[in-house]
Amino acid sequence: MTKITEAFVDAALELADNGTAKIGDRERELFGLSSTRLRSLINNLCHKEDTNYLELGVYKGATLISAMYGNPKTKAVGVENYRYDEREPKKLAAEGTIWENIKSQLNDNLKRYQDPDMAVNIDNLTIIESDFQTVDLSKHPKFDVCFFDINPASVAEYDAFFENIVPNLKTESVLVFSNYSNDKNAKELDAAFTKHSDKLEITWKRHRISSGLSDATQYYSGILVVGVKRNLTTKVAKTTAGK
Repeated sequence: MTKITEAFVDAALELADNGTAKIGDRERELFGLSSTRLRSLINNLCHKEDTNYLELGVYKGATLISAMYGNPKTKAVGVENYRYDEREPKKLAAEGTIWENIKSQLNDNLKRYQDPDMAVNIDNLTIIESDFQTVDLSKHPKFDVCFFDINPASVAEYDAFFENIVPNLKTESVLVFSNYSNDKNAKELDAAFTKHSDKLEITWKRHRISSGLSDATQYYSGILVVGVKRNLTTKVAKTTAGK
């Protein structure tokens, strides 16, 4: 069974700090709201064989492709609703519609990697077109690594993560959250961990703060990386009480 340790993550971060990973020039230059260091980190975290990776907020696929590049046994699930694009003047698509350009560019980017020689095992990738707040992940294996890259994110989105996504994580997993350079996001995320401490506990924590929210030289909007352990006590207690 794959277990991603604190030491493994520290090594992955150290490599990513120097832009070191298996991703090549193509993956580094893909358009997306992320940086080389962030893509390198995601690639490094998914290095262990049989890693199950979940990405919430795929956009045009740059970090999702980076997760799988050179990691042939990694299985990845990406959840995207194509409704928010900060590059669009209105940002949020009109009710009942999506930004078609996000979907078409994602599909085009993935098609480039259909050749097995491209070092991405597309057969191990699933794209779910859904809001992450209501997505059903019950048919997929539990996840070792999850990248939360939802924009915009606030209290409601963080609560939805703990309510709907955390039950789909392995007992021990690694979470990566974007937008941690934003003081408001950082405080709301920290508060969410406290609020939902009955669901999981943080065993270790790392962060990288960028100079802005789109810093291509660092970790773009900044990241929080945490090792967590799910709390299964409450579930067991309820089961026992029902006997």
